[in-house]
Parts: sequence; C-alpha cells; structure tokens
Amino acid sequence: MWINCNLIHLSTILPLIINISLCMATCYNGEYEINGQCCPMCDAGKRVYLHCDEFSSITCVSCTKDTYTESSNGLRECLQCSVCDLSNNLRVIKACTVTSNTACEPLPGHYCIEVNGKSCLKAEKHSTCSPGQYINQTGTEFRDTVCAPCPAGSYSDGTLCKLHTNCESFKKITIKPGTEKDDAECTNDEQSYKLPLILMFGVCVLVVIVVIVVIIVKKKKSYRLAAQDPHSRL
Repeated sequence: MWINCNLIHLSTILPLIINISLCMATCYNGEYEINGQCCPMCDAGKRVYLHCDEFSSITCVSCTKDTYTESSNGLRECLQCSVCDLSNNLRVIKACTVTSNTACEPLPGHYCIEVNGKSCLKAEKHSTCSPGQYINQTGTEFRDTVCAPCPAGSYSDGTLCKLHTNCESFKKITIKPGTEKDDAECTNDEQSYKLPLILMFGVCVLVVIVVIVVIIVKKKKSYRLAAQDPHSRL
C-alpha cells in the first residue's frame, strides 16, 4: 500500500514537472522565447508581425522609414532612427537605413562630449586660448583644445608664442617693454626717441612765455591808467 501511494504520487507530479521543464526550455541561437515557446528571429531590418505558435511559424515585416533593427530580433516594433540635432552641434555622417541607425559627428570646430558607440550624441565648441597662451594641443573630434602659457620673454595672441623683439640687436631703443600679450616697441634712434620730449618741453616753455607776456602787458596798462587819473590812488 505504501508503494502504491508513492507510485500514485509520482504519476501525479511527473506531468507537472515535464510541463515546467518545457516552459523553461532554453531557445537556440537565432530563436527567442514567447509564451513558453521558441520562435525563429526576424532578420535585421525587419520586425515581428505575428509570433509563431504550435500551428504556424513567425511572420516578419520590413521596418518602415526612419526605423531600423541592426540584428536578428524578436521585436514587435522597429527602433526609431536618431536625429543629428544642430542644437547639439551635430551633423549626419551616415544616414539611417532599415539595418543601421543614424551616425552623427560634431560640426567643424567642435568636439564630442557624449558618445553612443560610433555616433556622437552631443558636442561643444573647441575652447580658444587667451592672449599670453598658445595652443599646446589642437582640438579634435573627441578632444577639446589644450592651452598653455607662453614662456618668459615671449608673447601671443592666443595661437603661437613669439619672442619679444630685442630692440638693441637692431640698434634701436626700447620705448615699451614686451608683455605676455604684446611685443616690445622700438624706436629707430636716440634722436627720434627724444624728439617727442623736446617738442613737449618747447610747448611748455612757449606757454609760460605767453603767460608772462600777458601779465606784463596787463601791469603796464594798469600803471598807465593810474598815471592818467591821480585821484585813483585815494
């Protein structure tokens, strides 16, 4: 009796175990599982229109415009093609097809800051170097410009460093030393350097002389009036 009960127990559970095993069956490569059944996948560029069942195989249809699938799949809907948005500083390098997504790249003078596979999602403009700096590394599609300060004794407008002009080596006189942003300023000879100072001094002397003459003239005029009117002293 004990043996019979166990046999009845096993015969009751065995179909359930088989059903569970079938529901958890692993599908082969190129198949996908749906409702406990393995269906063959649709090819790239297509999607599932109807899943397979015990009576019929899968039905696939091609992706429509602006959608795609890159590989074999069991998708009910194709994927939407990406857009290379100008607001993200992008342009198309490869248009979307039914088997591949759109590929984007940065606009000229920009570099990518967000990447998805071989496509750029967002880009920014290359940095510009400030006066007194030079371009140490030129910006690329995936890297920003790298700037560095110019060494002592040189200057730049933000591109290349240039040595300050040595006025003395050209037998000239330095009238303004060079800075990190500007070159030194030279004059041709000592006389031309002193000429502006001489002119300024001459103008000052002329102004002083004019003032003295005006004062003298006014004093002489006041003395003359006083001599003509003796009562003016009272």
